[in-house]
Amino acid sequence: MEDYEVLKKIIEDYPEALSERKKLHALFSDFFPTDRLKRNTLLMVFDDGIVNEMRGIGQMDRIALHRFVKSVEQGYGIRTRNAERAVLTWAQAMGLTSDDGRTITGNGGTSKETDAGDKRAQEWTAVESDSAYEYEETSRGLIINRFVDFDDKTVVVPNVIEGKRVIAVGNHAFKGCVGIEKIMISEGIEILGNGAFLNCKGLREVVLPGSLKRIGTTDATGCPAILGSMIKFDGAFEYTALESITIPDSVKYIGEYTFAGCGKMKRAILPSKLREIHKGTFRWCQSLEEVRFPQELETVRLSAFEGCESIKSVDLPEGVRSIEEGAFAGCKNLASIYIPDSVVEIGGGKGNGFLQTFGEPEERREDFRILCNAGSYAMQYARMQQIRCASARY
Repeated sequence: MEDYEVLKKIIEDYPEALSERKKLHALFSDFFPTDRLKRNTLLMVFDDGIVNEMRGIGQMDRIALHRFVKSVEQGYGIRTRNAERAVLTWAQAMGLTSDDGRTITGNGGTSKETDAGDKRAQEWTAVESDSAYEYEETSRGLIINRFVDFDDKTVVVPNVIEGKRVIAVGNHAFKGCVGIEKIMISEGIEILGNGAFLNCKGLREVVLPGSLKRIGTTDATGCPAILGSMIKFDGAFEYTALESITIPDSVKYIGEYTFAGCGKMKRAILPSKLREIHKGTFRWCQSLEEVRFPQELETVRLSAFEGCESIKSVDLPEGVRSIEEGAFAGCKNLASIYIPDSVVEIGGGKGNGFLQTFGEPEERREDFRILCNAGSYAMQYARMQQIRCASARY
């Protein structure tokens, strides 16, 4: 439903709200719960007296439109585009026509009929925001470098700022925003930088777009170059309060420590084409119980699930070739792990050599066992490490 249709319904169902700002504000909060910009700009038009003026006219020419937009823009210090959008939404909702009798449309033009049939399909819908951001412009699009507004419980990360497309949320952009509880990242954004939401300790939910390709950078130099250089790795969502995560299949890379220290996370669904679970990705996620592994997974890196105390079973997909040292160390409630025949290396990696892949014997459950097939590398490893093994068919 278009914005003007929602507003029209509000006007029709609650006509008294046009005389009672408090009620109108409450209705906007109900009908536009995640879009503060929309709520605020629509209220600005109302507070400026423009809605009352519209109620007394049946038509609105370009001079009147320009006057209304300028009044809101200058009176409240907002961008022209946002002011115009709000004024036109009210005009459409109230059924105003232009001076030639045509219906006013949301893009400032006119149409004899609705323009629904002429709309072109888009990959994403433009989402602007009234929140303040520091950003830089690149040849590919804007990078958000810093969120400099006050924390709201819900923040929608825009894909358009000042009419220009946002391509990435940069390194540490939201670091330490402890008051944010939900993040909605708009379609069109492709990259989340290292530590983008580091230490957002109130963040319980994140909605990721289907356009997202990378979470975190490839290495400590900040590759891809669009995000600049980094001295160290920081996980994009490290030390947040996320309770679950669903990562879209468009994501091909998830960086080191992305969800490390997310002590409340219980469930993680990884993208189907992800080939590596990198170093420390879920380290110290003590509440993690369920992981949906990618079907194209090849490597589980150093300490990827270290300290995930609530995991009870792991079923690795066929095609995995390597499980590095410490990958499941400290998983003290892990009862079994299925290791397919495709695995040819367990315990290799770039660590210091002190971490056992499945932790020290005293850290494991007494009944911990490796499920595998007879003659497999996993069986050889289990015998060498004196770990119980059993048939994968058991």
